[in-house]
Amino acid sequence: MVAMEQQTVKVRFQGEQVGSHTDKKNTTYTLYNVAPDSVPDDLYVVHVDEGDESWLETNGDQGMSEGMLGTFFPELAEDFVGERASPHNFGGDGGGAKHANHR
Repeated sequence: MVAMEQQTVKVRFQGEQVGSHTDKKNTTYTLYNVAPDSVPDDLYVVHVDEGDESWLETNGDQGMSEGMLGTFFPELAEDFVGERASPHNFGGDGGGAKHANHR
């Protein structure tokens, strides 16, 4: 059996923190607007913290639209984006998560 080594990865991005939500499982989702001045739509990323693990949901490094945010993170969309973010179906690669363990 091969031993796995724990590594810490730092991810840097520029954005405005919009708000956060902690669910019943004590997972914290923090919403960032990474393109607050973009026209016509803002773009978002979500930092997910599950205790020993955390990662950044980025939709393949492109950022999530309001509709995507409403689909995958409805609590964040409802609390911090409002009625503009409504769930919808979209085509694509299903988003991409960058996983980074924090210790």
